[in-house]
Amino acid sequence: MSLPADSFRINLNQNLWGLAIALTSLGFAEHYKLVMLDNISTALACVMGLSVTVTTVAYTWKYCRKKWE
Repeated sequence: MSLPADSFRINLNQNLWGLAIALTSLGFAEHYKLVMLDNISTALACVMGLSVTVTTVAYTWKYCRKKWE
């Protein structure tokens, strides 16, 4: 018998997990007014957002190039 949790799996790559964690910690820091965590999570969110953007553009470029050949 399968568990209900077995059918519910989130499939994200490392960049998206990092971005989700960074944005969650940013919200936590702003809610509780934690300045140091706010600075760290802002920097991490910027880096992870840039990483997600770069990998998405690279993947899209590769996909389009392959499809048009």
